[in-house]
Amino acid sequence: MSSTTTTNSLALHEIVLSIADSLNEAQETLRSVSPYDEYGRPNTLYQLPYLDFNLEVISQFETSQTGSSTGGNGIRFIPFRSTETTTKNQGVITSNISGRFVAVMPNEGLPQIALSAITKFNETNSEYAIYSIAVKAVQPNNEFVIGQRIEINFDEATSMDLNSKMSVSAPVFIGAKDGYTRADDGNVYVQVKLKIAEYNAGRTFVFKANSGTQFISIAISKP
Repeated sequence: MSSTTTTNSLALHEIVLSIADSLNEAQETLRSVSPYDEYGRPNTLYQLPYLDFNLEVISQFETSQTGSSTGGNGIRFIPFRSTETTTKNQGVITSNISGRFVAVMPNEGLPQIALSAITKFNETNSEYAIYSIAVKAVQPNNEFVIGQRIEINFDEATSMDLNSKMSVSAPVFIGAKDGYTRADDGNVYVQVKLKIAEYNAGRTFVFKANSGTQFISIAISKP
């Protein structure tokens, strides 16, 4: 007779992510404070420059078994509680994990930029539809940035979502799919070849361009 056991445990990355989410919510609350009170006096504004954390977790090795068929060996991580027993059980290890979340400047401390993109149809042949993609990095004053590295990749997951989960063949890049913005117009240019059958069928091909922490999505489909 099979039995079902419910285990309340978390993966280590889930524990750390929950701390990061709580820290982000706290910082957002601090940012929402008005610079001035109802009488026009400046409010004291705060921010969280860093957060040190120390976790004590139990690593417990288990063998799962359902009915007459043996499952397998596994390991689960459980947050340590002050009421936990200090008895050293076989297969149970108590560990300390410490770290620090540190606030960093946007765009790795460089001037903030935005990305923009345009596409241009070139030609078709018996196999492919060929397009050019131009991506530009722009400063807040709308001046383009020279020498900014930009990379362009095919976004297969988003392409499938936009095509009702139908498969979309990966485009072929003509030459490099990354480069540095040019001095004459601030663009990085790449060319891509799209499967002609899927292109004629109205499929949408989505690309993602990024430079540092900045991203932009680019969609190409038959007009």
